[in-house]
Order: sequence, then structure tokens, then C-alpha cells
Amino acid sequence: MNPIYVIGHKNPDTDSICSAIAYARLKSMVTGQDYRPRRAGAVNEETAYVLKRFGVEAPPLLETLEPRAADVPFHRSPGISADASLLQAWQQMVQEGIHTLGVVKKDRLLGIVTLGDLAQAYWKDLDCTALSRAGTRYRNLMETLAGRMLSGDPAGRMEQERVIVHNSGGQEPGNLVLVGEDKKDQVDALKDGAGGVIVCSSAAVSDKVLDLAQERNCPLIVTPYDIYTASRMLGQAIPVRAIMKTEGIVTFDEDDFVTEMRTVMARRRFRCFPVLNEDGKYIGMVTQRNLLELERQRVVLVDHNERAQAVDGVLSAEILEIIDHHRLGNIETMQPVYFRNQPLGCTATILNQIYHEKGTAPDPQTAGLMLAAILSDTLMFRSPTCTTADEQAARELAELAGVDLEELALAMFRAGSDLGEKTEQELFDRDCKVFVCHGIEIAAGQVSSVSPEQLEDLRQRMEPYVEKVRTERQLDIVLFLMTNILDESSTLLFSGPDAAAVVERAFGPAQGNRSIRVPGLLSRKKQLVPAVMQAIRQLNE
Repeated sequence: MNPIYVIGHKNPDTDSICSAIAYARLKSMVTGQDYRPRRAGAVNEETAYVLKRFGVEAPPLLETLEPRAADVPFHRSPGISADASLLQAWQQMVQEGIHTLGVVKKDRLLGIVTLGDLAQAYWKDLDCTALSRAGTRYRNLMETLAGRMLSGDPAGRMEQERVIVHNSGGQEPGNLVLVGEDKKDQVDALKDGAGGVIVCSSAAVSDKVLDLAQERNCPLIVTPYDIYTASRMLGQAIPVRAIMKTEGIVTFDEDDFVTEMRTVMARRRFRCFPVLNEDGKYIGMVTQRNLLELERQRVVLVDHNERAQAVDGVLSAEILEIIDHHRLGNIETMQPVYFRNQPLGCTATILNQIYHEKGTAPDPQTAGLMLAAILSDTLMFRSPTCTTADEQAARELAELAGVDLEELALAMFRAGSDLGEKTEQELFDRDCKVFVCHGIEIAAGQVSSVSPEQLEDLRQRMEPYVEKVRTERQLDIVLFLMTNILDESSTLLFSGPDAAAVVERAFGPAQGNRSIRVPGLLSRKKQLVPAVMQAIRQLNE
């Protein structure tokens, strides 16, 4: 079974990442299954400080849940050399239970050979020059005939015109001659200038014959098969390169999305498709049936329940649980899931309750992460989203973690206030969420700081960018909340044809045509978004 990922929203904040870590640890401990935390975006400065302080690695980045070729249980195979015999190709297919092989040279795909190709080659009438025309190596003859090579170079290729059976009547020089146990036939074949001699029925080879073969540099092979059987099997020694397909081959890379693969497969209707790794090397064959056997990635969502905020490809995954403290969104699931949504200030507060319900407590490290999440989301209990349960959980976790709650909060806020070197895009995307109301698509970002001077500098930089991002991303309204944690107020930047009317209805007249300062506005979730949505509804009545 694949691991189960626990992941927060895009542009993750401290709650999103710390809650993913804490819940993955709890679920792994309680269920014994493999739950792993993941993140859907870059770690911001505040969260990076928290992770470093408590000695925790940031969860690996998960860019999409859309399955790729690498996730499909396709048949992995080293392929077969172009110089390998048709018999070897058939034996490998039987051994691996497959119908198609990639033909490779140093792991690079040269072509493909199918079971149908082998069958066609076997039943096809091959004339006596087929082996030489295919450039068959003597090694292939030796292996196909289960023989021993007494003279000659196994890597050498056949150059003789024809394959014949010695008839004691002389023959043209250069032929590959099949002989039996008659010593005279063996000697005559060599004296007549045979290009190669195959001694059948494991007949004895005298020193005279061997010396003559070596003197003439003539390949000499002894096989246990009789002349009839050997002659019939020789066609199986032909190299794969002689029959492989090289034109019109459709390949997939390991990183190709399954949705794209299905489209291509339906259009081309081949049985098997070669798969290449990131270095362009052949690694196996994938079929449409393999796609049906694909196991969907299982995930648990924390700190969000809206599709626009979820990691890309979330609808391709099997959502097992959702743990959140925001308004109800529009995530759709294929089947009923465990959904826990409580009007609290932080997801980590819900997780603390779940720890209690399971009769256990987080270890000091996990408790520190959960505490940091609560302090971040509630602005150390200043936010209107904060409840008594949040504060009680924070103080309990501070004791478990052995840290000073106020000292940790101040250190976190200072780390998160280091915004000077960030680009406008980084500042906007670090904590941006998109929602829809009455068909209007709205993006709302937020940053917090303990420095009024830094926020004023930020306002001058971000005002033109807010307009730019609305145009580039084709949004209806863009809002950017700059929160002063110490004086518990925010400056709201806005852009959009109807943005001014919406903001005025929600918060009163703006000081300018792009911004408004709102005392007491701290929470995007509980204050900004509900007020904006209510204003839009009223304006559309």
C-alpha cells in the first residue's frame, strides 16, 4: 500500500504545516499505518523558524496528486539487446509473462519487438541467406543450438551466402555447412572452404578436423541436435534487430500524467507503450490495463476544505479525512469521509482535542509545533477567531513542550516580519487564498508584522502589484491585508472594478482609491472574508 499523505493548503502557513506533521504522527501511532506529512508550497519565514527551533525537517513538497506514469504498476524490464536472438527474446517474454520487449543499446530504446513479430518470423519461409542478411553472430548460433564453439570468434558475424547440409558432393566456398558424425564429411566441408561448420548430434570432432578448422580460421560449433532439428532452429538465431519495429513508436516519460496517457492510448490503440526515465533510458512497458490497476493516492486534508486552496490534482486522489476550522468549501469526494470542522482559531486546537480523545498526548516536540500553530493563527490570542478552547490548548501545549508561550510568540512574529528581501510576488503568494462569491473570483492575501515602518514601506510596494496580479491572473477582485500585530489593525489594499464599492460597503469609506486602514481587523477568515461576501450579496440584491 502507498503511504497516506497528510497535507495542508497551498501557500502554507504555520498551522497548515505544523498540523500536517502533528496529525501524521498521531495517525501513524494510533493506526500503525504509514502516514506522512507533506506541504503544498514554500515554507515561510515564521514557519521555518518554528521548525528549526523544534528540530523538525520541513515536510517534502508535493506539487500535485495527479498520478504520473511512475505511479502506475507497469512492468519494469531491462529490455533486450538488438543483437540477442529471437529465441532469447521469446524466452524472456515467457519468463516475464509479457508480450512486448523494448530493444535497447546501453539502456537507450532502439525499437520494440512483440510476440506477434516473433511468431511471424518463425512461420515465415526463411531462405538459406536469411542468417547472413541479418548479420547473425556466431554466439547466437551457439546459444540457440545449445552448442559448444570449438573454433572461431563467438562475436563474429556470419558472412557466408547460404546455409546448406553437406552432401559429400562438394559445395561453393563460404557456406555455413551442417554435417553429421561422418568424419569425411567434416573434413570435406572444411577443405571445400566452408565459412562455418556445425557438427550435429554431438558427433565427435577429431584433432585433425579441429586443427583444420583453426588453421582456416573457420568457426566450428558442436550441437546436440540432429541435422533436421538444427536446420529448423537456425532461424531462431536471427538477431532481434532484424525484425524489431523502429517507426511510429509512442513512448511515455515517468513524469507524464496518467490523464494524458489515457488520451494517447485511446488514440493510438497499441497494446504496450515503452516508458523512459528522466534520463531518457528505457525502464519498461505500460498497458491500458496497468492504468486500471493504478491505486489512487490516499490523502488527509488539514486546515482547508476548498478545492482552489488544495494541492493540484486533489480530485484524482482518495480523500480519507478533512480536519479544518474554516467555512465550508467545495471539495468533492467520491465516498463519505471523516470530516471534522469546528469554529476554532486553529486546526492544531482540534488536533489537541483528538489527542485527548485517543487517550494520549503529543510528545514535547510535537506539542511545540502545535503550540506555534495556535499562536500564529490567533496572533497570540489577539485575533477575533481565538476561542477559550484555543487559549486553553495553547497553555497546555506550552507546558508539554516546556517553552515560554509569550517568548515563543514574539520570536515567531519577529521571524515572520522579515519581509524586506521578498519580492512582491513572494509576499503576495506566501499566504494567499482564492474564493468565489456570486460568481466573483476573489484572491485575498495577508502578511503580518510587528514593525509599522516595514508595513508602510510594504504598502508603497504592494499597491501597484495588487493591480498587476489581478490583471495577470484574470481575477475579479484582489485584496491584500497588511496586519500590524502590536496595534491590532490592518491596512487593506484592493483592486478590481467593483472592489471599491465592496470595500466601502464592508468597512466604510477608503482613505484613497486603493487602500483603507481598518482598526481591529486581524483575521482574514473571520473578519475580512465574511464582510466582503456579505457586501457582495447586498450589492447584488
